[in-house]
Amino acid sequence: MMAKHQAVKKIFDQIATKYDLIDTIISLGLDQHWRKVLVDNLKLSAGMRCLDCGAGSGKVTELIYFGCQGCDVTALDITDSMFNAELKKYVKFVVSPAETLPFPDASFDRVSSAFLTRNLADIDRYFSEVYRVLKPGGVFVNMDIYNPTKPVISELFSIYFYKFVPFFGNRATGSKNYTYLANTVKYFYKPTVISKKLRERGFSVDAVDLFFGVVYLHRSVKT
Repeated sequence: MMAKHQAVKKIFDQIATKYDLIDTIISLGLDQHWRKVLVDNLKLSAGMRCLDCGAGSGKVTELIYFGCQGCDVTALDITDSMFNAELKKYVKFVVSPAETLPFPDASFDRVSSAFLTRNLADIDRYFSEVYRVLKPGGVFVNMDIYNPTKPVISELFSIYFYKFVPFFGNRATGSKNYTYLANTVKYFYKPTVISKKLRERGFSVDAVDLFFGVVYLHRSVKT
């Protein structure tokens, strides 16, 4: 697991300065809308303790902080090379793998992660850790990219995401890291499997298709 953590950290360190711009371009400008949908599904209330895992540059963290008056917000990522330095003035920032959350049991009312789970070394351990740090009745909202199953959408997606995205991303960053990122989708679980894994951890789960089977949101409640 340590080797995977080091490899992922190296990749995101290398693309940190251009990640947000490229992410917006390859998502056709929809990425921030999807993040807002994620935060809306957290159903935030004043005074809650919130944890954003795989925070990256802090886009979801920022939406949580400014969308929840009086909330205590913590961001966590495997690297600190991407996170918005200005945002660190307002939220706690912790460097740690998501599979080993350095917090006591029942610490948070809400946990979020966006575009994280494909990069994890152990997704089951991550879901178990989220369940552990959530308070009873707490909400976990996870969003990621998947292979669409409808034939026409799948064919178009394959051409775009497995050919254009690596070509464009690799040229823009001078690396081969976007080949890796595309492959994380190609070999990732189906949304139904993610739902099953979350239920096995003890969550009640609702899955929402945000974009033709390409982007799914899983809203899970600790029962």
